[in-house]
Amino acid sequence: MPTTNRTQQLWREGQSVWLDSIRREILVSGELARMVRDGEVRGLTSNPSIFEKAISGSTDYDDALAAIALRGRVAPYDAFIELAVADIQGAADALRPVYDESGMRDGFVSLEVPPGVERDTAATVAEARRLWDLVNRPNLMIKVPGTPEGLAGVEELIAAGLNINITLLFSMEQYLGTTEAFIRGLERRLPAPIDHVASVASFFVSRVDTAADPLLPEGSPLRGKAAVANAQAVYRRFMETFSGPRWRKLAAAGAQVQRPLWASTGTKNAAYSDILYVQELIAPDTVNTMPEATLKAVLDHLEARPTVVPKLDQADAELRALAAAGIDLDAITKRLLIEGLASFAKDFHKLLARVEAGMALERAGHTLPLKAAGALGSAMDARLKRLAKEKVVERIWANDHTVWKPDPAEITNRLEWLTVPGDMERHIGELTAFAGAVRADGFTTAVVLGMGGSSLAPEVLATEFAGAAGGLELLVLDTTDPAQILELERGIDLAKTLFIVASKSGGTIETRSHFDYFWEKLPDGKHYVVITDAGSSLEAAGQARSVRRVFRNPPGIGGRYSALSYFGLVPAALIGVDLAALLASARDMALACGAALPAGENPGAWLGAVLGEAALAGRDKVTFVLPEAHAALGYWLEQLIAESTGKEGHGIVPVEGEPLGAPGVYGADRLFVAFGEHPRLAKIEAAGHPVVRLPAAMGTDLGREFFRWEFATAVAGQILGINPFDQPNVQEAKDLTAKVLAGEEFDSSTATLAETLACVKAGDYVAINAYLPRNAKTMARLAAVRLRLRDQYHVATTVGFGPRFLHSTGQLHKGGANNGVFLQVVTDDPTDVAIPGKPYTFRTLKAAQSLGDLASLKSHGRRVTRATLAELEA
Repeated sequence: MPTTNRTQQLWREGQSVWLDSIRREILVSGELARMVRDGEVRGLTSNPSIFEKAISGSTDYDDALAAIALRGRVAPYDAFIELAVADIQGAADALRPVYDESGMRDGFVSLEVPPGVERDTAATVAEARRLWDLVNRPNLMIKVPGTPEGLAGVEELIAAGLNINITLLFSMEQYLGTTEAFIRGLERRLPAPIDHVASVASFFVSRVDTAADPLLPEGSPLRGKAAVANAQAVYRRFMETFSGPRWRKLAAAGAQVQRPLWASTGTKNAAYSDILYVQELIAPDTVNTMPEATLKAVLDHLEARPTVVPKLDQADAELRALAAAGIDLDAITKRLLIEGLASFAKDFHKLLARVEAGMALERAGHTLPLKAAGALGSAMDARLKRLAKEKVVERIWANDHTVWKPDPAEITNRLEWLTVPGDMERHIGELTAFAGAVRADGFTTAVVLGMGGSSLAPEVLATEFAGAAGGLELLVLDTTDPAQILELERGIDLAKTLFIVASKSGGTIETRSHFDYFWEKLPDGKHYVVITDAGSSLEAAGQARSVRRVFRNPPGIGGRYSALSYFGLVPAALIGVDLAALLASARDMALACGAALPAGENPGAWLGAVLGEAALAGRDKVTFVLPEAHAALGYWLEQLIAESTGKEGHGIVPVEGEPLGAPGVYGADRLFVAFGEHPRLAKIEAAGHPVVRLPAAMGTDLGREFFRWEFATAVAGQILGINPFDQPNVQEAKDLTAKVLAGEEFDSSTATLAETLACVKAGDYVAINAYLPRNAKTMARLAAVRLRLRDQYHVATTVGFGPRFLHSTGQLHKGGANNGVFLQVVTDDPTDVAIPGKPYTFRTLKAAQSLGDLASLKSHGRRVTRATLAELEA
């Protein structure tokens, strides 16, 4: 006689063992088929929690999700059903031999209707039928929760000939309703065939002890008895129900009994036997569905013998004793049903969020690098574990200011950027209509009057989408240099120009000066729109001048995080950007950066961990490698990172626009981030420098990168222990500028250029702060100087134009680490432009800004010198 395993021995006692688990890996590896072949299992059950663990806990579904995502936008539930149906079909095929040889009485696989329909009979029936048709396997069982509405649906589905698993049964009342629904369904189906219609009543076991035990005194002999006694009482009613004359009529027509299925049979109390809820519930015509750990224990040490029928009287006595001890099983089981439904719903929502995030990640270009290069690997592993342990991503999305600081100031009112991609989608029609009306009125040019966060994203978009069909030309004015202002004015036709006056606070001195200057030239409100926060002085000025439109930006967004708000989208609409595609790209990245993905798979969290860990390791110079056509993105990244992280003596130094050199010109303080490939990257990486590779951001993919880097910067700020949303030192330079304009004198003397450069040491960076016209000629001259400085001193170099950089890297210069060497490049402006209504001119304002900047740097003990460009070149 061949040797049998313990589950086969259970089958001889009339009990079928099903696996309460499903994972794609056990299907594709053939493990489930082996378990079936070896007689270890004869069926399988699934539920939302099981699928959530399977999909979230492995990469088994990534390829399938990617294929779904590439077809376009698929609803998360539909995508999940596609994944689930494939698994259920695979499991049903593996169990088909059991189904066939048992005469359609075993070998079933269960798929549950989704949480949310359990109180709606019609919805339950409709979705059950749809799932039945999708799976298209005779050994499928549709799981339906045992609510009153669900049981009404069960009757309909049984009458239609579907196999049904009624789940989340805890009480005798529920069980009796279940058997009645099954029998009524069969009676309605006659005279049609009923021999193939199978059903199980899934009665949950261990959770009853979990709820009842704490209500009993410590050491009570009734602890660990309620669950088994409750189930055994149900079995008594099973025997009575399926032996009377009503049932015999159905049995004569070939009906199968509705077997009790013992569910939730994993032991949750370590003091109890690991097979308690299997060993004590062995009876004919039953099923026990087990998690993998319980099945393993059963195969190891279960004793297969009848344990229900011999103990029915004992079970009755234990139930009476429990009642006498004050245990109200009716109340407990009602609560367990509510909790069970809520638990499945919670896991189901997590599951859909994971599916949605996975598809979004694929649509976003699956842009997660697989590993950190170089020496960051071990630190990254530890950091990702810490981010997960501290639930940093979840807390960011929950607007928890303690991620960064115990004080909520300038944090809780600065997190609206997290949801702005979805929020702004509601305004696409409005923005598109606005842009159409502007074009219809004959405008051909738009000029952004703004600084920092109000101008840099528009500049990126203007460069990326230059010449877009049907769009306006977009220019940006973010300077107080008189020559540059005049050059822009000469290059436009005022009669066909729309000015976008943009300032979050409404009080930005440069922006208000630009507004006043052009208003004096063109005092016609239809040529102006305002973007600002509600209640600002700029809003009032715009209304007083009857401007064409005032766009009130969501107030909970800081300037440098505002690319996907009105500050970026109004200019984008005017130049003809596909706003829907831009925001969809951003929303996909936001979903991928959500709490559904672990930190190691979350593109924003992963990048933030790289930035933070690199900075902690001394690699605080993030060097961007961008294709020339997309170089403007570096300006926006520079402000985001510098102004967000440069404070409290910490800071990540963004290095944009510095061409790649030979590996030998770089110190051990560099982290390279490349958008696309570059021929020199391999040698730099081989020299030990960490390199992060991202796809080149082009077109509407910029939405993706805007959000990725915002999220990464927030995570990096958490790692550095700073608030990435404030800018405590920016106001300082503004105040000093105001003092200069008010006539206060400051010492402008500095060390010589040679003396200052002699102080440069390893780990420093040299910042060229040029208060010069920002034009191609000047930029070329400065680029040549920076390369000579880099190659001679082997340090990172940056170039900024004043006062533009004051709204970008200025915060880092004063608030970051004292590792900057500052070369302030000045000139005597030969031209000047008056500012209407002010006692100073643009030349005076620019000079005051440079002097205020110098005074601020000196007050922080920074190494700084003043020189002309010619002196610097020499």
